[in-house]
Amino acid sequence: MAESPTAPSEEEVRRLMMVYQQYQAEAEAIVRQLGLFQLSVEGCEKALKAVDAMETAEDGQEMLVPIGQDSFIHAKLASRDKVIVGIGAGVSIEKNAVEAKESLDKRKAQLSEASGKLNQTLSKIEQEMGKIQSIAAKYEQQFSE
Repeated sequence: MAESPTAPSEEEVRRLMMVYQQYQAEAEAIVRQLGLFQLSVEGCEKALKAVDAMETAEDGQEMLVPIGQDSFIHAKLASRDKVIVGIGAGVSIEKNAVEAKESLDKRKAQLSEASGKLNQTLSKIEQEMGKIQSIAAKYEQQFSE
């Protein structure tokens, strides 16, 4: 005769719930990080559009320059070949338009790659959470019988 599985101890149930809560906290942190990455990707895209627009403009031409939060300022283009690009840690350097676009494209690709890796990690965490939920449902069924 097959023996019915023994009911889990109270300690095992507590441990499973703690692991589940840890996974849940990790998943929430990853979702927040993915949101920040998405904002950064969008920032790169906006910067690339601005550099493209700058390249077709004339020196001294009046432009609307985005300053964030869908806000703009009027400005005159001093040079259409010089772009100041942030390189991290609050440091920026001057590059020509082609180098600036290459730098922004590279940053965008790195952000997209990191987002992909985070999405994979999130998927694994969600799978583990599903396993714990399945185990918890079995335990709950055993306790109700």
